[in-house]
Amino acid sequence: MIPINRPIIEKEEKEAAQRVLESLYLTDSSFEGGKFVREFERRFAEFVKVKHAVAVNSGTSALLAALIALNVKEGDETIAPGFTFASTATTSLFVKARIKLADIEQRTYCISIDEIKKNITNNTKIIIPVHLYGHPAKMDEVMEIAQENNISVIEDAAQSLGSEYKGRMTGGIGLIGCFSLYATKIITSGEGGVVTTNDDEIAERLRMIRSHGQHKTYDSKILGLNLRMPQIEAAIATEQMKKLDRFIKARRENSKFFNEELSKIKDVITPVEEDYAKSNWSIYTLYVKGKRDEIVQYLRENGVGAVVYYPIPLNKLPLFKDNQQCLPNCESAAEHVISLPVHPALSQEDRMKVVETLKVAVKKFL
Repeated sequence: MIPINRPIIEKEEKEAAQRVLESLYLTDSSFEGGKFVREFERRFAEFVKVKHAVAVNSGTSALLAALIALNVKEGDETIAPGFTFASTATTSLFVKARIKLADIEQRTYCISIDEIKKNITNNTKIIIPVHLYGHPAKMDEVMEIAQENNISVIEDAAQSLGSEYKGRMTGGIGLIGCFSLYATKIITSGEGGVVTTNDDEIAERLRMIRSHGQHKTYDSKILGLNLRMPQIEAAIATEQMKKLDRFIKARRENSKFFNEELSKIKDVITPVEEDYAKSNWSIYTLYVKGKRDEIVQYLRENGVGAVVYYPIPLNKLPLFKDNQQCLPNCESAAEHVISLPVHPALSQEDRMKVVETLKVAVKKFL
């Protein structure tokens, strides 16, 4: 089976993990974080071109910490796309805010600017654009709407580390950016996340929030949780950061090959990269007009680890029963998208197998 994704863990990551184990320095609850965490944060902030990167234990924790840092609470409203992973929206429920789900663009699967405007009320406090599959949302328009309405922007950049919007790194455009280091992401530490910001006060709050609201030991000043990144994860992530450009280059090459080969297939729409965007191609996603589920099953039965991200739009989940409005583009995407392996470990033989197997599947189930 060619997996949908494959973490690339080499000797440098193994040696880094071993150094942490031998040091017995496994975690650090201090405000600044331990030395391995600090080194990772330094590299991450430098890459994204922001003042602060705050490491946490997951992408979901990054989103939750961002909402807490901005004092989002009951009575506030947040706006997010209805086609994304659930945590983009469920984190708002944790802080008792009302989440309003917006439809997406057909071409990029990112949040629709018109839909943002439609959902704004006097209670709107946060807009959460998602750079889905690694393609940047239209951040100039998002930021303009936010500034006009005194709304803060939290970028869900979980899938877009290394992607650029008009030359600016995703996660460094809004007030806060949130990243994931889950095993399927562009780089990984197994689990893990990062929150980025250029605001000194917000960065200070984030560092307290990730460790029980403490600035010094036992002096909890604000409401916080244990969202800390362990030292071993930080050491692994530091080595992954050194390879990020290489990983993205390989993904871009694989995606270019797939677009050239698969665009020839009738009733298959290959993913785009808009003029304003440079994608990391975190996830390569097609739109197929045939029997999607049968095509996915055939691919998997024949050794291609195709996956559907995401088969149910958020407005159709019971958790969001207050958001049951029709989101036609979200619902269409959920019914028709297929994601294919695009990770850097693909060989030329793998790439050809993906292409040829998809051609047979589409012909068989159209």
